[in-house]
Amino acid sequence: MWERIKKKLEKILWEEVEVEVEEEYNPAKQFKIEQEPPIKTKVTYQYPNQKKFPFPLIPDQPNRPKERDKETVEVPAYKRRRHIEKQVSTDTLEVKKKESTKQEQRKRAPFRPSRVASPIYGYQKRRENRQVEQVPTFLRKRNEEKQKNNQTKVKVQQEKESSQIHPKSIDKTEHIQENDLFVRNQTNEVAATIEKQPLASNVIKHDEKKRHRSEDLASEKVNEVKSNELRKKNHVEKQQKKKQQSTVGKTPFNVIMTPRDKKRIHEQQEKFQQQQKMKHTHVPLHLLNDSETDNQNIQPWIQEQTTLLEKTLKHFNVQAEVVRVSQGPSVTRFEVKPEIGVKVSKIRNLSDDLKLNMAAKDIRIEAPIPGKNTVGIEVPNQTSRMVTLQEIFETDAFKKSTSSLPVALGLDIEGTPVITTIDKMPHGLIAGATGSGKSVCINSILVSILYKSSYKDVKFLLIDPKMVELAPYNGIPHLISPVITDVKAATAALKWAVNEMEERYERFVEEGVRDIGRFNEKVIQQGRMEEKMPYLVIVIDELADLMMVSPQDVEDAICRIAQKARAAGIHLLVATQRPSVDVITGLIKANIPTRIAFSVSSQVDSRTIIDHAGAEKLLGKGDMLFLENGAGKSVRLQGPFVSDDEIERITAYVRKLAKPDYAFEQETLLEQVVTEEEEDELLSDVIRFVMDVDKASTSLLQRQFRIGYNRAARLVDSLEKRGIISEQNGSKPREVLLSKGQYEQIQNENEQEI
Repeated sequence: MWERIKKKLEKILWEEVEVEVEEEYNPAKQFKIEQEPPIKTKVTYQYPNQKKFPFPLIPDQPNRPKERDKETVEVPAYKRRRHIEKQVSTDTLEVKKKESTKQEQRKRAPFRPSRVASPIYGYQKRRENRQVEQVPTFLRKRNEEKQKNNQTKVKVQQEKESSQIHPKSIDKTEHIQENDLFVRNQTNEVAATIEKQPLASNVIKHDEKKRHRSEDLASEKVNEVKSNELRKKNHVEKQQKKKQQSTVGKTPFNVIMTPRDKKRIHEQQEKFQQQQKMKHTHVPLHLLNDSETDNQNIQPWIQEQTTLLEKTLKHFNVQAEVVRVSQGPSVTRFEVKPEIGVKVSKIRNLSDDLKLNMAAKDIRIEAPIPGKNTVGIEVPNQTSRMVTLQEIFETDAFKKSTSSLPVALGLDIEGTPVITTIDKMPHGLIAGATGSGKSVCINSILVSILYKSSYKDVKFLLIDPKMVELAPYNGIPHLISPVITDVKAATAALKWAVNEMEERYERFVEEGVRDIGRFNEKVIQQGRMEEKMPYLVIVIDELADLMMVSPQDVEDAICRIAQKARAAGIHLLVATQRPSVDVITGLIKANIPTRIAFSVSSQVDSRTIIDHAGAEKLLGKGDMLFLENGAGKSVRLQGPFVSDDEIERITAYVRKLAKPDYAFEQETLLEQVVTEEEEDELLSDVIRFVMDVDKASTSLLQRQFRIGYNRAARLVDSLEKRGIISEQNGSKPREVLLSKGQYEQIQNENEQEI
């Protein structure tokens, strides 16, 4: 017994050790297992030969519990588990190999695009956008006329053919009817009638064939006409599609548009439309008069004048020679270089002697020329050449100017164009005698701004007490109000400009910017285009009339605008023909740095305008001295001439671009002035006091309300106008005509009417 038990224990122990040894990790064995080829299964099918297979072969049996094999029962549990684990590991290896082979097959297979559902159309085809035919009217009319002509031709042919067909058929039908009567009357001749009936039927069939042929011909002609029309339409559509493809980009396919994308596309369309508008709103140059060509040969005259000048200087013991001659449109400048030891004042004092010897109208001596070691002696030409605006607008200096407020002032003595901007001015004073060219200079400034800038960027406030000079500009979209001709309305308009300046500065403080340029940049960057501020140019054609009516108000408004309005984008241009001290006061002159002086009568007027002499020697007709902001000396220019026809053509073109959007009108300004003048703050109190006391006088109002004589007298006059007190009757006191009850009744009636 004990020996058997020992043997069994030894067997069990030794088998467990062997199993554990087998369980040890052996990478070589695993590698061999992986290298072994996968097990392939094959199935063979054997069918019975020429014998009926009895169905069902296997009878359905009820589910019975399966009996376990004796071998499985005898095998221990731990062995069965190990065997199952080995089978699972081999199965997983086979699955991995199969997956790797499948992936290799997928990689080797060619790419085939899979069909993906569209988020908009799904698996359906995309709908084609039907475009509306945009055929020009003259082509449509031609096509309609051709269609009508073809239809009429086809109808005429059909009628002709039908007229050819119908008579025969009618004759033949009559012939058939006669045959029928003949058959009824003569029953014996049956065979003859039988032979005639098929003949009649053959004739009718032949007629029908002819009719069908004619209809086919007509339909073929109509089809030919339609095919020609379709070809023409297709040709026109192709051309239109090409144009659209060239202008409009391709739209994406199967894309859902987000609100951000829609906004971006909308902004791009707006920019494109604005660019097209700007292209169309550009005023063309052909509206201006053509520039005149100078065909005169002045070289002999110049040589003669140089010899005369050198001779006269020698006679007066001035050792100098002419170094250079520069010819301008109206003046020729001779540059004289004196020798060492010759005083400049000596040449300057010889102006009258040189004028006498050279037989010149007037001579202007510039001693010395700034930046040169020569003295300039300006002699007028025999015939002056007219300068046109087109000549200056075609130059590169004007085309390349980036400012929205450019000004084409004219040509200098050397013939080069002088172009400045109102931003640099920033305010200008234009003065000169009657007929010297002030109004023409203002017109050239306005026209140059109209050519360069849009009505959305610049606005004009034109004040014209003459009522004639600036009238052609009425109705253009650049105006912020109609041209103001009344003097009282002009003072109110200047006050409105001061209030506008204050409002703009408040906006600058809110946005944290310093000037109008930075404000507009910030607004454009943030996409607030409607808040963009336009520049405002105020033009006063005659300052003397305004100063005569209300000098204090006008001077205060002009000084305030000139002092502060530059950063707010408000610029002032003042013109006057009376350059005296009472018109151009010290405050106005100090706050307006840029000045243009035309020909004046005296040296005093020249000093009033440009602080030095020289304007009294100008020739007139656009001859000017231009003193720029910050410049020490003035420059002589020949201003361009703008005719009335040119102004009318340009303003008529600009009026077509847009309608004017006025901020206020002259009538509203006049109403404000009248109400300010008539209504006093104390008027209602004065009326009550007069009715209580039952008497009225200027001294009484002065004592009672503690006011001055002028204000008390104005209050008495306003009471007289309203009919409250009587007129002045010598030294007698004024009578009170209305009582309190009557006055209240009149006020109630007026309120009910309103």
